[in-house]
Amino acid sequence: MTTAVEYPAGAPCWFELSVPDLGRAKEFYAGLFGWEFDDLPYTQARLRGRRVAGISQRWGSDTGPAEPAAWTVLLATRDLDAALRTVAEAGGRLSSARQDIGDLGAMALARDPAGAEFGLWQPGTLRGCEASGPGSPAWSEIASDDIQETASFLVRVLGCEPERVEGFEFVTLYSGGWPVLGVYGGDGRPRSGHAAWLTYFAVRSADAAADYTRGAGGSVVRAPADSPYGRWCLLADPFGARLAAVEPTEAA
Repeated sequence: MTTAVEYPAGAPCWFELSVPDLGRAKEFYAGLFGWEFDDLPYTQARLRGRRVAGISQRWGSDTGPAEPAAWTVLLATRDLDAALRTVAEAGGRLSSARQDIGDLGAMALARDPAGAEFGLWQPGTLRGCEASGPGSPAWSEIASDDIQETASFLVRVLGCEPERVEGFEFVTLYSGGWPVLGVYGGDGRPRSGHAAWLTYFAVRSADAAADYTRGAGGSVVRAPADSPYGRWCLLADPFGARLAAVEPTEAA
């Protein structure tokens, strides 16, 4: 089962993880989010039959010891080639060339001027994550030492509209009038490589997600706590890839 979800330009639309042990990753995320998996070379996680994310077996050494496994956030673009040209013009650099993936779409990896890596996705038959609610991505943001510089780069590449959140080191980027991602300047998170990006996954209970993670070989980086956007916690899976689990409020 699929759904005809559409993502505005700049919105995080697909999420990928490369791991040294695919079987262990599938077991961990099945228990955490209730995901099921296609048995393919490129494993697609599904939630109630709808595609959520991609997980692949890492061959060789994709990441050095200073940069553990991390979720890669892919941002929607209607013209991948034009976006890649703008990345270079705006002071970023390409990490990988354009890759056409059958009829699913086309992707490439790039780094912003500070070295934070992200993906760009031009959709084909795969528009992006097709699920919503518990077990699915709810929000993504990038940590930066200079939120204005990072926001300006993303605005130029993606065509989003920035709004500084008063009283916080945070810029919200809008596309088509909708908030699509954030640029965050606080709390010492990693600010380079894949790990500069953090995706929040919706859960029914942040406390249960933290308890499960501890018992399944992961770790709790930040214990569950309340926030204006719902109770949440910061987790690391058994390979060190960080993700947040959040109980969204009705307003969120």
